[in-house]
Amino acid sequence: MKNLKRNVLALAAVVAFAGAGCDDNGTADIPLPDINGYANSDAVASANLVAYFPLDGSGNEKKTNTAPTSSVNATYVAGVKGQAVNLNSGYLYYAAPLGPLNTAQAFTLSAWVKVSNNGVDGGSPPVANFPYSYFQSSIPGKNFGNITGLVEAGQYKVASDTFVVKSVYQDLTGGTQDNLNNFGVAGTDFQIVKKAGTNQFVHIVTTYNPNGGSGAQSIFQIYADSAFVSNKNFENRGTNAFKYSPNEIIIGGWYNNIPGKMVNNDNFTQPFKGQIDEIRLYNKLLTRDEITALYKLGKAGR
Repeated sequence: MKNLKRNVLALAAVVAFAGAGCDDNGTADIPLPDINGYANSDAVASANLVAYFPLDGSGNEKKTNTAPTSSVNATYVAGVKGQAVNLNSGYLYYAAPLGPLNTAQAFTLSAWVKVSNNGVDGGSPPVANFPYSYFQSSIPGKNFGNITGLVEAGQYKVASDTFVVKSVYQDLTGGTQDNLNNFGVAGTDFQIVKKAGTNQFVHIVTTYNPNGGSGAQSIFQIYADSAFVSNKNFENRGTNAFKYSPNEIIIGGWYNNIPGKMVNNDNFTQPFKGQIDEIRLYNKLLTRDEITALYKLGKAGR
C-alpha cells in the first residue's frame, strides 16, 4: 500500500510539473536570460512603439494588422528574427498612414537591412548612384517623405564592403534635412561601416531630438549595429524642426515607383534590391542602452 501511495504521488507531481508549461518533449519551458534588461525586442520602449513591420512571412503592420495595399517583387526568406522581406527591384506599399507622429516631436526609426553596393566606378560623385529607400513615411508629390531611411548603395563599387547610410526628414518649411554617413574625414567626422559586401544584415537606427542642442536646435543622428556612426557635420539641424503629414508608407520604394503617382523623371529612385527586416517606428528618442538592446536582441533572434 505504501508503494502504491508513493507511485500515485509521484505521478501527480509529474502531471503538475507538465501542466506548469512544457515543450513537446515534456520538459519545462525555461525563460531565456534578459539581454540588457529585456527579454525580447518587443519589450524595448513598448509604450512608444507606433508602428511595427515584422515582415515575418507577410507585410502586415502588426499594431493595426494592416496588409500592404500592393507589393512588387516581394518574397519572404530567413531574416534576423523569423523571416524578412526579400525585394528584387521591389517594394511594399500601404495606402493608409501607419505609425502616427506629431510635428516637432522626437522619433526613432529602427530596421535591419541587407544590401549590396551598386556603384559602377566608385568615383565621387559616382557615375551610377542608386540609393535604396528601406522605409519612407511618404508625402504626396515628393520623392522624400516625412522620414526616409536610405542606403547610399551607389557610393562604392559592388565589390566594396563599405556600407553608407543616410536619413532624411521633412522640416517645417517643406524642405529636407539629412545626415549622410560619408562626408568629411573618416574616423573623425564619421565612422565607416563595413558590411555591405559581406552579405550580412546591418541594424540601422535613426534618431531625432527636437531639443538636443542649445535653444531649439534639432539633433539628427544615425547608429549602425549599435555603434554611433553619425556624420558630425550634419547632426545639428539648427531650428529646422521635423514636420509630420500623415500619408502613405512605402517599404523599399519611392513615390516615383507607385503606379499613377510619379513625381518626376529622376532615375535615382530605383526600387530596393536586398532584404529588410524588423522595422520599428517610435514616438520617442531611444536611449543608447535601448538601441544597444535592440541590436543584441536582434542578433539573438529575439
